[in-house]
Amino acid sequence: MAGLSLKTQNSAPLALLVLLQLLAVHCLNSASFDINLLTSIKEAGGVMLAVGALAGWLSYVLPTGLKNTLVFLRLRNVLPGHRFIQLSEADPRIDTQLLKEKVPGYETLSLDHKGQNSYWYREFYRPVADQHEVASTHKSYLLYRDAATVSLLCAAIFVLAKLLLTESMSAFELGSGAVFPLAALGFALAAGNAGRRLVTTAVAISMAKAAMASDQVTASS
Repeated sequence: MAGLSLKTQNSAPLALLVLLQLLAVHCLNSASFDINLLTSIKEAGGVMLAVGALAGWLSYVLPTGLKNTLVFLRLRNVLPGHRFIQLSEADPRIDTQLLKEKVPGYETLSLDHKGQNSYWYREFYRPVADQHEVASTHKSYLLYRDAATVSLLCAAIFVLAKLLLTESMSAFELGSGAVFPLAALGFALAAGNAGRRLVTTAVAISMAKAAMASDQVTASS
C-alpha cells in the first residue's frame, strides 16, 4: 500500500460505509430482514465496484475547503492545525513548557491562526508524516470526512429521486432517507476527532523524536 495515496487506500472502506447505508435504507423499506441479502451482497463483487466508483466520484464533487468546513463547522481558519497550540496545550502527551521552548514567538503565534497552521504543517507534520500513527490518523480523518460529505450528497440524491421519480421510488419511504444525514453527522463527528488527533499526534511524536535526538547528543558528548 506504500505507493497508494491515503485517499486511494480509503476507496474500499468508503464504498463499504456507503453500502451499509444503502442496506439500512433497504431494510427500513422492507417488511422483514432477509439474512440472505447479506450473503448475496458479499458475493456480488460488481455491486461493490459500482458503489465504490460512485462513492469515489461523489467524494470529489465538493471542494476540499467546503468538506473541511462541513466537518469543523467553521468559515475561517477551519483546520485544527490553525489551533495546534491550543490543542497541544490540552493534550496530556505534550509538555507545554517544552513546546514553548521549541516554538519561536509562542505567545504571538498562538494569536495568529493562519501562521499556526503553516508552522504546524512545516515543523511538526511534514517531518513525521510517514510515521504509522500519524499516517493512520490522517487516513481515518480523510475517510470519515469523505464519508460525511458523500452521505450528505446521497441524502440530496435520495430526496431528488423521490420527488422526480415518483413511480420508481414508490417502494421507498421519504423518512428512510434520514439514514444518510444521520450517518453524515456521525462521520463528521468522527472526522473532527480524528483531525484534531492528527494535529496533536504529529506534535507529540515530533517532540518525542527531538527529545530523543537531544538525549543522544548529550550522551555522546
